[in-house]
Amino acid sequence: MAGVARAEEQRFGPLPVAEAWLGSGSGFLSLPVEAPAEGSAEPGRWQVTASLGLSSFWLRSPAVSEAIEARPERGPVTVAELDRLAPWPGPEGIYFADAEVHRLTVDARRRIGGRLELGLRTSIVDAGGGVLDPVIEGFHNLFGFRQSGRPQSLQNDYGLYFRRDGSGDPGTYGDRLRFIRFDEPGPGLGETVASLKWSFAAGSAAWRQAVQVQVKLPTASEDDFYGTGSVDTAVQYLVSRPWRRWTLYGNAGFVRLGGHELLTLEPQDMVTAAIAGERPLGPRTSLVLQLRHQKSPFRQLKLSILGVTSTLIDVGWTRSLKPGRNGRDRAAYVSLSNNTAKYGSAVDVSLHAGIRLRPPPP
Repeated sequence: MAGVARAEEQRFGPLPVAEAWLGSGSGFLSLPVEAPAEGSAEPGRWQVTASLGLSSFWLRSPAVSEAIEARPERGPVTVAELDRLAPWPGPEGIYFADAEVHRLTVDARRRIGGRLELGLRTSIVDAGGGVLDPVIEGFHNLFGFRQSGRPQSLQNDYGLYFRRDGSGDPGTYGDRLRFIRFDEPGPGLGETVASLKWSFAAGSAAWRQAVQVQVKLPTASEDDFYGTGSVDTAVQYLVSRPWRRWTLYGNAGFVRLGGHELLTLEPQDMVTAAIAGERPLGPRTSLVLQLRHQKSPFRQLKLSILGVTSTLIDVGWTRSLKPGRNGRDRAAYVSLSNNTAKYGSAVDVSLHAGIRLRPPPP
């Protein structure tokens, strides 16, 4: 039992990070790692987490990469230039995404009785050229990483380009698609997610289990690439247990995504999985490591590697702060997310920071 208490000391729980691939940046439901229960949240009291995320995307199909990296000097990527490119290799489409997504998210949770938790998450989104490109280029130079055409394009620029020329042959690669956004849309409301979590009765002091249902409501602009214009739903199984100095978490989920008319996407199903571990580093701080595995919602488009499955790693540091004047427990976190492989569909880098306010103990 001493090991259980030690692992739970100053437990922040999994990082509330969902956005780390282009699909989540465009409004598709993406599941953060969830704990099966929040032991310090009292029934009838709200727990609120406010987070700020910065996610940088630099995604290109092979033909676009080849054209950009062949340039002798830095310059803008234009619609006319992309229109001239023929898909390579094979009869696939062309895509290009150079964007930085800033997202301010508020996640509120309320316990109802001993086992039920109600959740509501909403956000303000601002996509544009951003500020991180010089930092990323400098980091790649410092460690000798491949730049993949960044030095041949404008820093902190914005552009979205999806093109599929269509085919008259059945069973090839779909209907014609042309979605282009090179003007920054400005700040807007993101999608809203409502959730219900039901915790099972504890079978032992170690294991905790729960089932959670989430519904994403289409409150964001589809035209600005902030929303999908459809309802998404998800159900996932949550489990946690202590192990030595760690608290371990596991999630397995099923997601039903609605369609996306502008991108010619039909409703589709996805299976997701995630694991996380938290280890105290002192009386008030902890280290959190996460792996999230999920398919891309763009795989129907058959735009080269934009549809590949991604496995994302999150590394975070949490710290318990002094209680506020009203006695609320306060904790903060910072985290970094990146893709473990196949960078054609996921984030180049994603940074998050937030603060969590919990009701005071009874």
